[in-house]
Amino acid sequence: MYKKISLLAIAFLLLFGGAAQAAQAKEQSRIRVYLDGQEIKFQAPPIMKNGVTYVQFRPLFQALNYTVGWDGAKKQITGTYIDQKLQMTLGQSVAYVNSVKSKLPGAPFSQRGNTLVPLRFVAEATGLPVKWDAKARTIKIDRQGPTAKAKADIEKLYRTLDAAENAKDLAKAKTVYHPQSPLLAGLDEYYKDQFQFDLNVSSEVSDVMLAGTTAEAFVATTVQRVSGPFTWDTTIYSYNYFKKDASGVWKLAFPGEYEQEYNVSDEFLASRANVPEAELKAIQDVIDTQYKGFNTENGPLLMSVIHPNSEYYELFQSSIADGIFDELNFNLKAEVTHPLFYDGEDAVLYIEESDDADGDMISTTYLYWLTKSEGKWMIYDVLELE
Repeated sequence: MYKKISLLAIAFLLLFGGAAQAAQAKEQSRIRVYLDGQEIKFQAPPIMKNGVTYVQFRPLFQALNYTVGWDGAKKQITGTYIDQKLQMTLGQSVAYVNSVKSKLPGAPFSQRGNTLVPLRFVAEATGLPVKWDAKARTIKIDRQGPTAKAKADIEKLYRTLDAAENAKDLAKAKTVYHPQSPLLAGLDEYYKDQFQFDLNVSSEVSDVMLAGTTAEAFVATTVQRVSGPFTWDTTIYSYNYFKKDASGVWKLAFPGEYEQEYNVSDEFLASRANVPEAELKAIQDVIDTQYKGFNTENGPLLMSVIHPNSEYYELFQSSIADGIFDELNFNLKAEVTHPLFYDGEDAVLYIEESDDADGDMISTTYLYWLTKSEGKWMIYDVLELE
């Protein structure tokens, strides 16, 4: 009896010990994929066929920030990010990167309902290097290294651009732009306008992302007036896009969406400009004429003091045509007024404005920028202060 139990126990030990060793061996043989040190989790484990590692396409694309597409009828996989598009088809050993045909090391295939694609091709097509550690059976995709390098290069690019703009060096500024950038066509006109002003331009680069041959970066460019004609101090926040030129250097290719913030310092608000009495009266008359135009619902009178090159000119014209005076009542007047800037051609007024047309008192503070047109003061721009 004891002998039988001992033999049975030994059999169990051998059975479970072998199973544990097999499980351990299977775990050790499993291929792991890391992106910047973080393991990418796959529902279907990566496999190797003929020296090519295949992984489930959806988790890989999503980890790389690509939007995933699947066309069941065509058995076609797509991954898109910024202006980069990768396209592969099940069973075909060719792929398309931005419509350019490329040879695959192996065709994508389906296994137990999962679609697997060659890992190295996808990673390198997105501009990221791949390293295979045969001993550890790990694949490491490095996004941090190339991204840090691209950020340093783009920061250097903006140092060149800022210096060129501050020095009003058009030729130098143009070297920052990609030879195929659509921006090049309008640069002469753009800088002709900007170089009228004496400015200090400085840029900060952050949030750089790579997508194959394209880099995206968030850029905050601060523009500060130093001297000369008046203009507002601003910061422009934009997502800009970069491509490498023939020599492999990142260049500004095209801009994305942007927002503009006006920077009004406490020092500027505390300033007081010396304005000749006759000029100050002429400037105040323009403000009063604007109020009279609103308060008496006189569109032509209102438009007579708005500079034709102002963005408000078309805005007020369309508002009047759309019946603004039928919808709103006005009783505007200035409670506090004082000049902050004056140079004979431009003036900025600080105005605390009130409107009680509908019974409730509404108070708002504005900065009015007026400029001369053919010797006549006109309203060019208005900023509301919070």
